[in-house]
Amino acid sequence: MSHYRSEYRTAVRTALKASSEFAEFTIMSAWAQKIDAETLPVMGVATPREGKQRDSLESSARETTVIVALKRQGGEDIEDVLDDDSAVIERLVLSALEADGQDCQLVDTEIDLDGGGARRVGTLIMRFTVAAWLAEPLAGV
Repeated sequence: MSHYRSEYRTAVRTALKASSEFAEFTIMSAWAQKIDAETLPVMGVATPREGKQRDSLESSARETTVIVALKRQGGEDIEDVLDDDSAVIERLVLSALEADGQDCQLVDTEIDLDGGGARRVGTLIMRFTVAAWLAEPLAGV
């Protein structure tokens, strides 16, 4: 059985890949390096942070951050295009993660525009939280 955070990332990537709106996108696990214009459009999915609060001797409440990052080239309307992308991503992510009975919500959306190149590049970052109540790894030891 795979780790639950891996399952979150897989569910989100699968939903994004199946969407016709993002058919031309390369979907990566995440990226740390600079993405060049030839690679665009790209999307990444990551789970960079998790909070944990033990609620009993045998279980804990965990709140996992799931990030979807999208980068694309565009024209004057790039911000409008990213707004449309965000609406689709929100629907897909919530559907994918809530399908397994998870409590998921969108926390924030960030748009960054860079007009330094020949074409404008827009970056969309959406942060979701997934709440789960899981057995403690050392419970019963």
